Amino acid sequence: MTSRLVGALIAAAALLATGLSTGGQIYYLLCFTILLLILLSLGSVLWLLFSVRIEMRGVKPRVERGEAMMTIFTVRHTSLLPASALRIRLNVPSAFSASQEISVATPPLKTRTFRYMVRCPHRGSYEVGVTRMRARDVFGLFSISRKSGQRLLRVDVYPRAHDVPFMELKAGDTGPELRSRATEDTASPSDVRKWQEGDVLKKVHWKLTMRRRELMVRTFEESSRPDTLIVPDLSEIQALPDQALTMEDCVCEACLSQARAQLEEGYPVRMPLLSASPGEPAGQFPQDFPMFADALMRVKFDSPFPYEQVLMQMLRRTTRTGGCVLVTPRLTTRVADMALKLARTGVRVRLLWVTDSRNSQSLEMVERLKMENVEAQLIDPWEGAA
Repeated sequence: MTSRLVGALIAAAALLATGLSTGGQIYYLLCFTILLLILLSLGSVLWLLFSVRIEMRGVKPRVERGEAMMTIFTVRHTSLLPASALRIRLNVPSAFSASQEISVATPPLKTRTFRYMVRCPHRGSYEVGVTRMRARDVFGLFSISRKSGQRLLRVDVYPRAHDVPFMELKAGDTGPELRSRATEDTASPSDVRKWQEGDVLKKVHWKLTMRRRELMVRTFEESSRPDTLIVPDLSEIQALPDQALTMEDCVCEACLSQARAQLEEGYPVRMPLLSASPGEPAGQFPQDFPMFADALMRVKFDSPFPYEQVLMQMLRRTTRTGGCVLVTPRLTTRVADMALKLARTGVRVRLLWVTDSRNSQSLEMVERLKMENVEAQLIDPWEGAA
C-alpha cells in the first residue's frame, strides 16, 4: 500500500462523510469517482503483472572475470489499461548486491526487445536471471510485485590467467637437447639405438659401433621431473566486501597463471587448497589446466588454519618438490621465516605478495627475502581489476 493510496482512501472517506452529513450529491459523485479510479488502477496493475511474458537470452554458462555479457530481453503483455513502466529484478554477479532492477516500457500486444549489459567483476558461481517483476499504475496508487517463475541460469565466472615466467627447476640452459640431458639418469642406460642427427658423441657405444660398423647410441631412462607446489593463502581477508573479493581474485589468478606457466613447460603441478573443504588438484600436462581453473573458481577463503601452519605442513613434502610458489595477501615475519626455511631445504621458492602497500618496512622484508634466494614479488590487486 502506497502513501498515495492511503491519501485517496482518506479523501474518499471524507467525501462520503460530508455527503452523508449534508446530503449533497456532488460529494457522493466525487467519492465514487475516487473509488472508480482506485479500482481502475488496481486492475491495470494486476492485468499488466499477470499478462506480461519475459524471455532472457545471451547468458553464457562460462565467462572469465572482468567480462560482460550482453543479455537480450523480449517483453510482451496484453494489458489495455494504462500503467507505468514495468520494473524487472535480475540476479547478477555483483560485489554489492546480488540483484539489480531495470525499467522497461512496452505498448500492449507488441513485443519489445531490450539489451542489458551484465558485468562479472568477481570469480565464483552465480545464478543469473529474472527473479521478480513489479508493476505500478500511472497514478502511483499501487506497486505490486510477483515472482517471475523462470528458472535461473548458472554462470561460472573463472579467474583469468596472465602470462608469467615459468620457474625453471633444473640448472642449465634451455633447449630440447640440454633439457633431455638434464632429466636423464646417466647411471642407468636402458637401451641402444642408431645414431640420429643431434646426438652427442659421449652417448656413442663405441664397442657396439665397431662390431656392427655403424654408429650406435646409448639411451637412458628419464627420471620424473620434480613437482611444482603452488600454495595459496586461503585465510579470510579482513577488508571491505569489494576489496576482499578483489584480493581473493588476485590470489587465485596469480596461482592460476603460475600453474599454466609450469604446465606448458611440462612440470607437474600440485596445488593444495586447504580451505574448510580441502582439495588438491594436480596435473602434468596443459590439458590439465581447466581442472585448476575450476578448483580456483570454486574455492572459498575460509581456511581454519593459519598460513604459517599450512607452510609448516609443506615442509614435509620437499622430497619430490623442486619449486614452491607461495601466494598470500599478508606477509608477516612468520610467513617470511617459513619461506626461508623452504628455500634452505634446496627448494626454489617464489613468493607472490598481493598488496598495494609500499611502506619501508614491507620493502625491507622483500629485499631480505631476495638476498636469501627467495624470489619475492609484489602484485598490486587494483591493477587491471574489473
